[in-house]
Amino acid sequence: MSEEAGPTEEVDSGLDSDDIIMPSEEKMLFAERIFTRLNPPSIGAIPGMIHTKAKTVGGIFAGYAVFWWLTVLQVSDEPEYTSIFFGPEFLTITILAPCLIFLGSLLSDFSRELGQLFPGLVSGIMFVLAVLYTFEPAIMGLMDDRDMGDAIWKTARLAVLCSTVLLAAKLLIDAWLLVWVKEFMEKNPEIDYLGSNGESYPEEEVPSETEA
Repeated sequence: MSEEAGPTEEVDSGLDSDDIIMPSEEKMLFAERIFTRLNPPSIGAIPGMIHTKAKTVGGIFAGYAVFWWLTVLQVSDEPEYTSIFFGPEFLTITILAPCLIFLGSLLSDFSRELGQLFPGLVSGIMFVLAVLYTFEPAIMGLMDDRDMGDAIWKTARLAVLCSTVLLAAKLLIDAWLLVWVKEFMEKNPEIDYLGSNGESYPEEEVPSETEA
């Protein structure tokens, strides 16, 4: 009986080591880039970072909605304004410009993290259009006989809206990347994760069942 047990154990151990499926090199590099960029202090700190960033994004979007409602929708005597870039009105621009910033941020990070060319080109076009829409009122106020105060107020509101969305988009993208790498680590617990300084991230200590 003892002679049969030895070979069986060797076969089982060999199967266990061969059954480990390593993730693709592309996923490994992607996870490494996320660690280098966001630099979590430990693996156990990632859920807290996700929570903090998600809560901050929610607060920013809530403030954005209140600011837009008070300074755009509640203004009854808003002077008419039409952009020379494809002709949208000011109310439409207050929606269009932040959307361009948000989508441009998503495409920019997608291009940077995955090394894709086309999303980066599109994001550049979106950012340029958003900047043109934002500063066009002030520039037009300097060039023609429009009310300069109203022109600056329009540009100021657009700048606040776009800046707010840009910050929220960056935090949201970071949170999504942390969620991805958290799920990646849970599926591949056998991999050693290195920080930007080349040191392994500390594993969370699990109390032993024998300790009581």
